[in-house]
Amino acid sequence: MAEFVEVCSYRMGSSKTNKVIQWMKDNPQEKYIYVIPNLSELQDTEESDSRILSIGFKTPEVSIEYKTKRDDFYAKLCASESIACTHALYKMLERKHLDKIKELGYIIVIDEEVNLIDNYVAASTADLVSLLNDGKVEISDDDGLVVWIADEKVTEPYLDKNHKHNNFYRHIINEYIYTSRCTKSTDGKYKNVFMTSQLTKDLISCAKRLVIITYLFQGSILESFLTLKGFKVKKFEDIGIVETPLDEIVSRITLLPYDKRMAKYKMNATWWNSVSKEDVLAVNNFIRRVATKVGYPSDEVMWTCSSKRVRDVASKKVQYYVAPTGYTKDSKGETLWISCSMRATNKYRHKKLAIHCYDRYPHVSVATYLQDYGVKVDRDRFAISELLQWLFRGNARVENGEMVLAIASKRMYDLYVKWTEGGFKDEF
Repeated sequence: MAEFVEVCSYRMGSSKTNKVIQWMKDNPQEKYIYVIPNLSELQDTEESDSRILSIGFKTPEVSIEYKTKRDDFYAKLCASESIACTHALYKMLERKHLDKIKELGYIIVIDEEVNLIDNYVAASTADLVSLLNDGKVEISDDDGLVVWIADEKVTEPYLDKNHKHNNFYRHIINEYIYTSRCTKSTDGKYKNVFMTSQLTKDLISCAKRLVIITYLFQGSILESFLTLKGFKVKKFEDIGIVETPLDEIVSRITLLPYDKRMAKYKMNATWWNSVSKEDVLAVNNFIRRVATKVGYPSDEVMWTCSSKRVRDVASKKVQYYVAPTGYTKDSKGETLWISCSMRATNKYRHKKLAIHCYDRYPHVSVATYLQDYGVKVDRDRFAISELLQWLFRGNARVENGEMVLAIASKRMYDLYVKWTEGGFKDEF
């Protein structure tokens, strides 16, 4: 087990990923698992070879022999190969994978924070409250783990795959669901609870060493989760990084003056869930107004808002979509909307105009859970980290690159200005 989680936390543009990859190349006596958010970064393109595949890493694939990537992953572990995979596949590893990783002494390198805790959406809080009040489950006082306690006769219907709560039951018995501290009414019945889904901490503890490549780690959800689970954190110091001065990074980005017409729109997730036709029109007009004024071709524009208001990804039940005329698709037919949580890709480095229309907060169920069990998430650091990770998918990530930035949320605008003035640092 790794004694510490080692964090490589430096500003964008410091070549931290390239230097970590070079470090792995220079130490071929070790076995590695390299974990990255996007599959595209693990594939060769016409423009360039994948940085990680070019040094001999293998990616799990589906084949006649292996029906799932997870099966191929295990075969590659058994062959002691260094492996590159996505966050999604990494989080699907089973006990046999984790045991083999520990047995063979793999070093795990995670590029960008992997989401080990999230809002649980596969069942409702009402479903959990019903199970609590019926005495079928109980909640651990230590960490909020939901534990199935019903006897065999009561449990039997839940074993049927056709039962509406079969998946919920399986998630509970696999120790996947945790809750905030619950409140009870005067009659002793449970009434309020937030659910989170958590992946096993063994995804971290199985490694010989575990390195996380990120920025603004301090105060993040992952730091809070690691603290709650008892992990110690230290700086990764096996590579020499001279961080690009902040003023040099900031000089690549021209921040447009705040548009006071947008101040009355909250822009947070709750607001986006219930926006009116007029609200959406205001956002459409804001994007078009900025893009027209700056004058970059649409291919060089990127914008973001809640995915719940983007036609290609939102529910079909949604009535009003953000679709600014002339700025929905580029010349190749690809969307100009880039998810606000986009990470670790060079695909959009040609983008020179970024328009951000989302006031970001940690999900309330996650923040409430962590706070209830003694650790806090810094909401402002979360927000600025999310904004910067999104922004630096664009041309600002390139040396001598340049971008124009417009921010619709006043809070996000002020946080960005604070960052440019040195108001956010990683000190751990």
